[in-house]
Amino acid sequence: MQGAGERNTQSHYGYVIVGSAFVIAAVIVGTVFTFGVFLDPLLADFGWGRGVLSGAWSLCFILSGFLGILAGRLSDRFGPRRVVLICNLFLGLGFAMMSRVHAIWQVYLFYGGLVAIGMSASIAPLQSTVVRWFPRRRGVMLGIFLMGLTSGVMIVPLVANWLIGMVAWRTAYLALGIGSFLVISLAALFLKRGGVAKDELACTADCVERRGGNLEKMNELSFREAFRTSQFWLISAFFFFQCFAMMIIMTHIVSHAINVGIASTTAVAILAVIGGISSVMVIPEGFLADRIGIRKTAIIITSVLVVAMAWLPVTGQKIWSLLLFAVMFGVAFGGLDVLLSLITSRIFGLIALGAIIGFVNFALQVGGAMGPFIAGIMFDLTGSYQTAFLTGAGAAVIALMIALFIRPFGENADCHERMTRKKESVTNGMKCSGELEKREGLPFDEYRGGVAVL
Repeated sequence: MQGAGERNTQSHYGYVIVGSAFVIAAVIVGTVFTFGVFLDPLLADFGWGRGVLSGAWSLCFILSGFLGILAGRLSDRFGPRRVVLICNLFLGLGFAMMSRVHAIWQVYLFYGGLVAIGMSASIAPLQSTVVRWFPRRRGVMLGIFLMGLTSGVMIVPLVANWLIGMVAWRTAYLALGIGSFLVISLAALFLKRGGVAKDELACTADCVERRGGNLEKMNELSFREAFRTSQFWLISAFFFFQCFAMMIIMTHIVSHAINVGIASTTAVAILAVIGGISSVMVIPEGFLADRIGIRKTAIIITSVLVVAMAWLPVTGQKIWSLLLFAVMFGVAFGGLDVLLSLITSRIFGLIALGAIIGFVNFALQVGGAMGPFIAGIMFDLTGSYQTAFLTGAGAAVIALMIALFIRPFGENADCHERMTRKKESVTNGMKCSGELEKREGLPFDEYRGGVAVL
């Protein structure tokens, strides 16, 4: 059993972990999202088609999601530091080699391949590490970490644009490669794999007995065990349809606004409002998940998404109406990654969390790649985004219906249902939670019968 001093030291180091993950995520994602900044200089120098060049970004997006499964599994086994440092080598090399491109296949190799490997470390290894360090306040800590993603997207492209203006795009790529490698390498040195100590899991004698007396089986599944459950596939489908709808907006909202007669500067401002609201909302939505449970939070966030998607086709040219949509959509968009880590950790446990997050994130990114592609085809066929946005609204409705069925499974579900009936009955049945509350000050409602509140 851990001593109080050791537990306090670990608790305090958790904040170092969050800070390190914040910096790494900001640099990786922010650097990768500079692709649009370099788009026009590359087109001007080489005359490639916009669609052909953009294909390198699509390849990077999908491949990084697939490789995220492997990065998550390796992080589960070897810890996050090694995985991030290795992926960082590929990220820095990919951007450095982009400064030497002369043919389109090189862009696909360096950006679609090497950069994709580097980007695979931005989600699963970091999110699973933050979750492991915080048995309490996970939602809030994940919210802080995820602000790194949005901060990077807002800051790094501006730096890249300044570099292009100062030293041209080739030198700018080289500077980004070297700079990102140095910053990520330094921040990764502070990463350390953590975990909830076994004696700190609140449990009930009857649930442990039903599981053959093995506490680990209460809510800890291997990747293979999780893969075989219906909940695994429901959660993957939930995020697939959510991101399908969301990426339609993130890719096409500016073009839609311009297409209906709104000035380009105002159209870009709508996208900025979405980014600002989503960045602000990640911490409150994480706090909400900690207080009322992830299932209710998922239903609320997805309901807001459905309303926003249904509202968009009737906004017309009204700027106030589009801004209202941007606020509603930003609220929903901010909760996407918070829900990803919380749902997977609280249903499947921590043993294989990196691999599980990696797979679910891959499903999310496939949806995010398909949505904009299908929306573009619909626009080409109809000359309007109305059908595309209604399709996105339909995907959001499907995600909402799936959210209603996300819950603990098997005997965990039985324990969860019984333990939430009466607080008094839980107290009488607790084997170790009273001791835990005295040691850690853990709120009673945070764990019930060994199963985190959903």
